[in-house]
Amino acid sequence: MRVMALVWPSLRGELAAPDAGARFEVLLDRLDDLSPRIEALETGVVLVDVTGLEPMHGSERRVAARAVTLADLYPVRVGIGDNRWLAALAARLARAGTGDTTARAACRIFPAGEGRATLAELPIGLLPAEPAVRDRFSLFGLTSMGQLAGLPRSAVASQFGAEGERLQALARGEDARPLVPRRRPERLATTIRFEPPAEGTTEITLALRRAGTSLTDPLRARHLAPGRATLTLHREAAPPLIVTLALPEPTTEPDWIARLLLARLEAEVRSGTTTASDDEPRITAIGLVLDRLTNPAARQLPAFEPQAGRWEELRWSLERVGARFGSGRLWRAMGDRPTAMLPERQSRLVEIGTENAAGADP
Repeated sequence: MRVMALVWPSLRGELAAPDAGARFEVLLDRLDDLSPRIEALETGVVLVDVTGLEPMHGSERRVAARAVTLADLYPVRVGIGDNRWLAALAARLARAGTGDTTARAACRIFPAGEGRATLAELPIGLLPAEPAVRDRFSLFGLTSMGQLAGLPRSAVASQFGAEGERLQALARGEDARPLVPRRRPERLATTIRFEPPAEGTTEITLALRRAGTSLTDPLRARHLAPGRATLTLHREAAPPLIVTLALPEPTTEPDWIARLLLARLEAEVRSGTTTASDDEPRITAIGLVLDRLTNPAARQLPAFEPQAGRWEELRWSLERVGARFGSGRLWRAMGDRPTAMLPERQSRLVEIGTENAAGADP
């Protein structure tokens, strides 16, 4: 087996951007096109099984170059070895070419079948050992991996225990841990184009419902429902409008998905989060993506908190009613001054969903 490790320093540690996790997910989706076996160790670190990719992409260095091209926006270190330990170590030791301070990628490849010989001269401090174990290595005068690898296994076990045996196996280039491939998140997408461009919301709404039906019908047959929907409006001479709606509960009702997406779009336009160029924008195409697929029948209700999630379900129902009948239809009574002499001052009506209602105590 041949394994490639990729490390993006800008996505790791305390200096990583707040959206590093989302960016990393995008990189993982791109790498899915390179190999079907990918394991994400942590944000910014991934292992890829590249066994047998040479006939398709060429040499291992070309495979590494292909991986770098898929993630060309971020500096990356690449390492390739016979197992996950050698690949990770090669990525750790990868350095850009001498004098090249602008390179956005560095690559190191350990030759196949030469793990022990390759590691022989490397310092023993590169092994993932605890400080106490490192100190004991120093007491015995062990400074290189080759020295530890050459000792009898029984002697290492008697002095360092099971941890010493594990580290000796790594020093010999041995690592039997298999890759645990991630499950590629399934998503359904469709695009509807308008010729000529659509004006107004009627045609867009009908097209969105049609797109939702084309995606939800196959899901319903598979007993699956999306938990998130993303709408993209492609406009003439203007950047696209993108709205993402996380559904409080999975649903396969395309009519409600369409209504809520358009309601969310109108709300963002009114709030200034998303800007529209015209009152009646000309739309050249719409794109709909459904993901976070789950089986609604397999949802487990809380055993010890019977009220958990009740507000989310109520809010979901109120959003659907508001989207169907429009604003100004749902109100609730709020008691302000129960002891007031005049009945009209004891309580008032507040529209559900307004800021006043959200911030006031019932």
